[in-house]
This record gives sequence, structure tokens and C-alpha cells, in this order.
Amino acid sequence: MAKILIIDDTPEYITMLTALLPEYEVFAAKDGKKGLHLAETVIPDLILLDINMPLMTGYEVCRRLKSIERIRNIPVIFLTANDGSDFEEIGFKMGAVDYICKPFNASVLKARVKTHVNLYQLQSNLQQQVKKDTEEIRKLNYEITYISASIAEMKSKETGQHLRRVSEFSYLLCKFLGKDETECEQVKIASVLHDIGKVGIPDEILNKPEKLNVEEWNTMKTHSKLGYSMLVDSEFESMRLAARIALEHHERWDGKGYPNGTSGEAISLVGRICAVADVFDSLLDRRVYKEPWNEVDVKEYFEKMKGIQFDPQIASILLDNFDMFIDTWKSLLKVKTVS
Repeated sequence: MAKILIIDDTPEYITMLTALLPEYEVFAAKDGKKGLHLAETVIPDLILLDINMPLMTGYEVCRRLKSIERIRNIPVIFLTANDGSDFEEIGFKMGAVDYICKPFNASVLKARVKTHVNLYQLQSNLQQQVKKDTEEIRKLNYEITYISASIAEMKSKETGQHLRRVSEFSYLLCKFLGKDETECEQVKIASVLHDIGKVGIPDEILNKPEKLNVEEWNTMKTHSKLGYSMLVDSEFESMRLAARIALEHHERWDGKGYPNGTSGEAISLVGRICAVADVFDSLLDRRVYKEPWNEVDVKEYFEKMKGIQFDPQIASILLDNFDMFIDTWKSLLKVKTVS
């Protein structure tokens, strides 16, 4: 049942309107302050609002309604004894959807109420469907990106869920940096592709259990530029962001990384974020060429390399929240085991 909120200082009008609208759940307030409280409490589908009220006029009530995020889209119909186009113009400028003069025709009022309630519910349902569809597209986009990146991961027999974990850690670091949800989600999706260039690295180098020689290491380092070239010409912003991450996640704060020896803030923020996330997971993980490090050694490494290999601010976030990142890493291992 749709909900109607009446805000009117005349009890007789409240009684009359309630009787005229039996098909709705009707709430009523006799002043603006109580009306605002009820609007936030019951979240009605329509508000019938008197203009001429003491203490707070209907115009002021409407202005405040439109300033509150969760109720600003609720349609407002002004009810007033005032006559003239000037009053109507003010009402519409305040955000009202309709304007009915007192005394009103009951049939006209009921028809307008029904029209605006139906329009609002249709709009709300469409918004919910769009929100649901958008979330489904977001999830699908992430899964497709992950599956694409896994092509490189499958060539490397030791990485397991490395891509997902780096993605999650990049998201968390982005959050700690105070970025909004949209930006953090973009980084989460894009960072999955940080090692996509490894599809171009020969298996005998990628999976060599011993230390690589100079020539092999130089070949391995080309995966950054390979990944960049695969992604940079995409029409999609998220893929171009992934290209930047693929190129820069092995750059170092001191300029001694690869492929371009970029240093400090000349490295993109997303590159600096993924550099921390990637090394954190890689040290804890088992690889064909090394055993996993223990947590103490990993923490000591980041303390030592903060401001040298890693952006000092991002490394500090990891260190200040180290136990939480470790717990997250362990929980992601359990997810892998269950699946």
C-alpha cells in the first residue's frame, strides 16, 4: 500500500483528506517540523503540503525536504488557499510537482494523487532495476577481466589466486587513501590485469625454479611493456587504467625499478598502490623459485623499503594496518580452499 504524508495545520483538512484517500496508508503532521520528521521516518510515496502554516511555511518545509538525500525525490503537491500564478511559480521552483487550490475538487485531487504516486513508484522501480543491472554488469566486468588475466596466471604454475588478492589489497589501499567507492572499484578491477603481459614470456623463463640469468631477467622484465601495449589503446577507461598499472607496478620510489626507471610521484598513484599490493602478496605466497616468507620478515621488509622501493605513504598504510591486511590475506586463502 502506498503511503501519503499530509502536512497541514488545519485538523479539518487532515480529516477530510484522510477520508478521501482510503486506498492509501495516510500519515499526518500539523506543523513543518513534525512533518519533516515523519517524512524521514515513514518515507512516503507522496507529500501533500500546506503552504500557509505558522512557524515554518510550506515553502520552507519543501526546501528542507529537497535538501535531504534520502527523501528529496519524494513528490510534493502544494495545497493552499492562495490563488494566482505567482504562487504556483514559487511552488514549482521549490521542487513541487503539482499545486492544488483550496477548496479543492475531490475527484481532481484523487486523480492527481494517483497519477503522481504511480509515477513516483514507477520511477523508483526503474531506479532499483537500473541499480541492480549496474551491479550485475560490474560483477560481470570484474569476472571477465579476472578470467582474461588468468590466462597469464595459468602459464605461471605457482601464483594461484594472486590476481584476486592483489586486486583486493589494491582496493583496500585505495580506500585508506580516502578515495571514493567508484575510484576504488576501478582500481580493484584494473589491478587484476597487472601481470597480463606475462602471456608473452616463454614458459621456461616464467616457471624456472632457479634464479634467472641476466638475459632471462631482461626478458622477464618486458612483461610490463607487453601488458601496457595490450591494454593502452582500449576504448574503455578501466582498461587504460590497467595499462598504466601493468606498465608501472615494478617501478620504484627511488627510480631503480623497471621498465622506465620512473621515480616518486612521477609514477602514477595506481602504479604505486599496485606495487605495494603485489609485493605484499608475492612475499607471503609460495613461488617456484622461493618458499613463502613469514609475517615478521614481510613487515620488516616493508619497514626497510618504505621510501626506497615503495611510496612511503602507501607503505605506512600497510604497516599501520598490517594485522588487518594479514587477516584479509588469510581469509582470501580460505575462500580459495572452499571454492
